[in-house]
Parts: sequence; C-alpha cells; structure tokens
Amino acid sequence: MSVSTEVGAETHSTTAEAPHCSWCGSDRLSPPWRGPEPRDFQVRGCDDCGHHFTAPILGGDQIGAYYAEEYYGTKNKRFNPLMEALVRWFRQRRAKRLGQFGPIGKVLDVGCGRGLTLNALRELGWTTRGCEFSATSARYAREVLKLDVACEGFSPASYADDEFDAVSLWHVLEHLPNAREALETCARIVKPGGVLAIAVPNFESYQAQWTRYGWFHLDMPRHYQHYSASWLRERFDELGFDVRSEGHASGEQNPYGWIQSILNCWGLARNLLYDMLRTESARTVKHPWRQLPGQALVSALGLVVLLPFSLTMLVAEAFGKRGATVEFYAVKRPAAEPSK
Repeated sequence: MSVSTEVGAETHSTTAEAPHCSWCGSDRLSPPWRGPEPRDFQVRGCDDCGHHFTAPILGGDQIGAYYAEEYYGTKNKRFNPLMEALVRWFRQRRAKRLGQFGPIGKVLDVGCGRGLTLNALRELGWTTRGCEFSATSARYAREVLKLDVACEGFSPASYADDEFDAVSLWHVLEHLPNAREALETCARIVKPGGVLAIAVPNFESYQAQWTRYGWFHLDMPRHYQHYSASWLRERFDELGFDVRSEGHASGEQNPYGWIQSILNCWGLARNLLYDMLRTESARTVKHPWRQLPGQALVSALGLVVLLPFSLTMLVAEAFGKRGATVEFYAVKRPAAEPSK
C-alpha cells in the first residue's frame, strides 16, 4: 500500500505492510471508518481484541515530518499568555493529583515535553526522571528547569524492574507505536503499591463516535493508537493493576474538543480555531485572519455559539462515562494477590 502525504510544501511517500493489530498482531480487522476520500490514514479496529489503531503506521524516520519545529512553538510556548497560564495551572493540578494514590517517591514522566508537570512534581518532593523523544521539546526541561530528562523513546532497556513509585503517561500512550511493549514495560517498572497514571483520548467517547474523522483528538498519523476506556480497564486488570480512579470530565480537554470537532465537521480548515489560539510560531496557518478570513470568522463565532453545548456535553460525558479523554490512576497489586 503506497501512501503520499503532504507536509508543508513537501510530499512524503511510504510503503506500508498490510495492516495488523498493534496489540495482538491479528489481521482480522473491521472495515475502516467511512469518510471523505482519498484519505492517507484510516482508523482500523481489531476483530479479535477490540483495539483500534492508525493504518498505515509510519516508521520513526517518516513520523518526524509531522513533528516539525512549529509543532512545539518558539521556546516551547504554543499558546498566548492566558492559555499558557491555564496550561501551567492544569499541570500543577495534575502533579498534586498523582500524590493522592500512593506515597511520594521516584516518578517517571514519559513524554514529559518541556517538563512542566515534572517540575511541579519535583516541587512537591518527588524524585523526578523524564524521557522525551524530541530534543526540541525537551530543551526547556533540560536547559532551563534543569530536570533529569533523557532524549529518547520509551525504551524498556532504560528502566529496572520495580524502579518507580509512579509512572505517568499523559496523552503520550497514543503516540507510541508498540502498544503492548509500552504497557508491559509500565507494569514491570512500577513497584507493587505504585501508581500508573494514564490519560488518553477515548475512542468510545461520544465525540469520537459522533464526529469520526472530524474528531479533534484523532490527530493522525501522530496518534498511532486509539484506546477506549473499556479496553484499557481490561488491560489494567491483566497487567496486575487495580483502577482507583477513572475520570471522564476533563475541563482541560473535553469542552474545547467538542467545539473544534464540530467546526472540523463543518468543512473548515482542520483545527483552524486551535491555530488561532496558538502563537504564530506554533501555527500551521500562520496568519488565519489574513489567509482564511471567512473561516476564521466562522471559527471565532463557533467558539461562542458552541460553548454552552460543549459544557452541557461535559456533564453528559461524565455521567455516561464517555468522555472525549479519559484519565486513569491505577495501583499495582502485590505479586501474590489475585485479580479482583
């Protein structure tokens, strides 16, 4: 299968093998979602284990084209000052939440980016370690915050058994090409009684099922995997974890997700409103109001008009356990303790 994808002004081609499940390896797959064609990347589901993934999955040398310098923004700042302040507040809140499920000790933040969460954990007394694939993304964490961050992927060989009191993958697991290796590594390196914190887009959410390829959190091909809350619950149990908290009401992610997903379904330039909220250095469309004035106006009006609906759906998602993103905090069982 040959794929040709435009990135900026360049065209990147790759040849992919016949798709197979990235969790169990099965080639018994459901038909892809229907949507506008041609489409370079599609969502595929496994008929055997129920996992969903992007097809084709790009190799490491190819996926780098989708993480260009503007993806991170100048000095790792993606948003305007107000949005940046909110981002930092949410990161501090996240760090405090982790300490509610186990003793403060040694923590690994996988895909730590510029290190805002890791720095907040350090301020709370954690011994911190991070890994980040992109040197550009990790520069602020390493050079400004002076955090212990390795510029590498999530490699099993880098970590010892039962090394950490907590491991956090916050909107990172979906970016890892080998789902099984990633989760099994987490299970191995967390101590018994330790915490595994994972947040991912929820494939069985109302947003995903209603907006399909317009879904803001789909983000193909950067998202290799598409996890559902029910599928992850089963994996936690199989890997020896008890879920202590499952959250579907993310004020940071879900209301905006509704707004942008609906705007995408209206046929506007994909994620244009998101571009408008970012700094110029982090935009795909550098000057939205100049380049796409009509679409920019519709996006801005859509933000206002759709906000009440998005907040209403935040409540509905929480009650129905169908949030666009889901947050899990799971504690590792002692080795001899049977599954509950």
